[in-house]
Amino acid sequence: MRDWLLAAAIVVLLANLAIGIDHSGRQDLSGRATVADGDTLTVNGVRIRLKGIDAPELDQLCRRGEETYACGRASRSHLVQLIGGARVTCSNQGRDRYGRVLGVCEVGGRELNRAMVESGWAVAYGGYTAEEMRARAARAGLWQGAFDSPQAWRQGDHSVAEDGTGWLARIWDPVVDFFARLVSFVTGGNADEAV
Repeated sequence: MRDWLLAAAIVVLLANLAIGIDHSGRQDLSGRATVADGDTLTVNGVRIRLKGIDAPELDQLCRRGEETYACGRASRSHLVQLIGGARVTCSNQGRDRYGRVLGVCEVGGRELNRAMVESGWAVAYGGYTAEEMRARAARAGLWQGAFDSPQAWRQGDHSVAEDGTGWLARIWDPVVDFFARLVSFVTGGNADEAV
């Protein structure tokens, strides 16, 4: 009987430990934020990557007409402006391959992930597709000129795109514009996240 009680106690202890580990790994983070770039911030010493979006790298350059500008810094500035020194609350959605917490963050009831894509200063990356389509159609933020996707820029030679993202953009942009109008028409302009 004593062995059964000991075994039961060990099972209960291990179950509580497993639940505690899972719970602590998913805890929400709240506090003042330090912004690294347009999709990465630090709250209470924890580095958080905004889930579902991708923003230009801090030193990435983009084009507006004939002008080259620091779009990575502009994206970071926009996130700083959205936060405005207020307290940020992030829900922990797991970790990325670099060990950063993936988070959905908000300030004063406004979701930062969504706001960055809506403003055009970040692109959809596994989420927020409808918001990106609307930002593209409005030519907001990055979409007012030519740029390499942040992912392509990280993998490329770090040059500035000459005409959007090349021949693919000439084919792809009209398709995306069509679907942005279709989604807006069908949903009355209030499409939820498509992905």
